[in-house]
Amino acid sequence: MNRGWLIGTVLLVTAASAVIMPQLAALEPALPQHAAVTLGGGGAALAEDNIVDTMSGLPFSLVIGSVGWKNGVLSLDLKVTGNEHEPEELYRNMALAISFAFEDTDNVNQLLLRIIAEDRWLDSRRLLLAGDIRRGEWSQQLQQLLQETGNRPLPDVLKEGFRISESELWRKQFIYP
Repeated sequence: MNRGWLIGTVLLVTAASAVIMPQLAALEPALPQHAAVTLGGGGAALAEDNIVDTMSGLPFSLVIGSVGWKNGVLSLDLKVTGNEHEPEELYRNMALAISFAFEDTDNVNQLLLRIIAEDRWLDSRRLLLAGDIRRGEWSQQLQQLLQETGNRPLPDVLKEGFRISESELWRKQFIYP
């Protein structure tokens, strides 16, 4: 192929791109819009109008007590009722929430996660575990460690990495009964 052909081909492709690209951009409003989840670079983008639907679709074994969304911060309370729960189950629920926040979404920068014990008979709520997990400090290794902790106490590296605090009730009721 000679040099003239190459230059001609490049000019033709450039001209065609200049004509076709604006027409493709004009088609965007005609594409169907989904209000529930807007896909971005790799996951959902949370917003006020989709947070409840999105969170209720997650397979938690604990009940969602409350959920909030503001400026890149997802707040989530999971409720424990009764005495049939083991630490391993609670850790799995925490890991699911963390995985969703940082692997399945694009715009969650911080997850404020609390595990709350609710006593319906006494109409009381008490904090068991709380975590302040940030995207910049999250790692797959810490999440894996959380999933594999089982019924043992949380390792210090996990408490520090995910800023997890344990209440006295947690230690007495679940870890050192």
